[in-house]
Amino acid sequence: MGHDVRRISAAETHPLRQAILRPHQDEGAVRWPGDDAADTVHFGAFAGGRLVGVGTLLREAPKGSSDPRAWRLRGMATHPDVRGQGHGAAIVRAALEHARAQGATRMWFNARTSAVPFYEKLGFVRSGHEFFVPDAGPHYYMDVRL
Repeated sequence: MGHDVRRISAAETHPLRQAILRPHQDEGAVRWPGDDAADTVHFGAFAGGRLVGVGTLLREAPKGSSDPRAWRLRGMATHPDVRGQGHGAAIVRAALEHARAQGATRMWFNARTSAVPFYEKLGFVRSGHEFFVPDAGPHYYMDVRL
């Protein structure tokens, strides 16, 4: 089944980011540094014309690295009504394709502990110990070399 994934604006990501990732906070809590950078890309997955998933890809090295060719995936959110239908995976694949086209050496992110199996199925590797992100809960660092 093909998935409709396309670029969207930062503002279009905010409602799903807020509803799924930060439901206890207002929409201002999901306006993040780098959202409006020239090379940041926001992806949206659509089903029946409705935005059902979002993800943001930005050029950013992980802590402890100065790799200018590392890209970070963040703000991944899929509406609960469509989970398991491949929309999130389609966003990740679009992000990987874009990162590779930009000469990326790796793509990384901080994954919610509950989402680790999803990302492992897509080839990402968990490393380090579980850590807590304020207002977001337990996470693991994950990445893939490109």
